[in-house]
Amino acid sequence: MPSVNDVYNQLLAANTNLTSLINAVNNLTSAVVTIGNYTNQALYQNDQQNTTIICELEHISKNTCALLNESAVQTALQTAMAADLDELEKISASAHPGAALEAHRLAALKAQVEQCCPPKKPTPPCEYKPCPQPKPIGAPPQAGNVIQ
Repeated sequence: MPSVNDVYNQLLAANTNLTSLINAVNNLTSAVVTIGNYTNQALYQNDQQNTTIICELEHISKNTCALLNESAVQTALQTAMAADLDELEKISASAHPGAALEAHRLAALKAQVEQCCPPKKPTPPCEYKPCPQPKPIGAPPQAGNVIQ
């Protein structure tokens, strides 16, 4: 039969094991909370990135639609203008052959000047403005091997 001392020593050993188990559970709980917090940050980051992506796609779709509408208008205008300009050029050259010759001479002179000093290009109508980007959250925390 075990002595009172033996029982006491076994109780001390059990208490030590219980304390180690409580510490391990506390460490595990802390690790789960840390990983859970990182997961929440990652989900928020992903949500912010999705918002940015949607914004970019809206810019693309709006610009594409506007360009398509404008190109349809411009194509019709350019087709009509080309026919009108050809006709006007023929009428003008036949009525004023000297002026037509002078116009060709001035066009050649202008081309020479523009080789040296090209005209300023017009400012583009569209200036890209990127959507706001979320800040990175960093690497996930290391929370392995918490039970010893």
